[in-house]
Amino acid sequence: MAILKKREIDVLAQMTGDERERFVESLPAQKDQIEALFDFLEMKLETNDCDHTSRFAMQHMMQNSLNFPKLSAWLSQNGGYCDCKVISEIAETWHEVFDEE
Repeated sequence: MAILKKREIDVLAQMTGDERERFVESLPAQKDQIEALFDFLEMKLETNDCDHTSRFAMQHMMQNSLNFPKLSAWLSQNGGYCDCKVISEIAETWHEVFDEE
């Protein structure tokens, strides 16, 4: 039987303060850089349809010299397989957790 790895983003809301701190430290980019990516994608998707690729995420990562392989792998592992999924699968939970702090 295959062992499924739980997506980090799925358990984020249940993490304690110390666990969240360790989570943030383990991210492939700084917290504010990830939030800037979410903001960029939300802005782009307001006026553009998602083509079910990560073209806007890739554009933002390249323009901001982010670690594209690590960050895109983290996004994919957490359900962000394309720009709109990054928003619906990751950013929504992220905002619920971190906007209340």
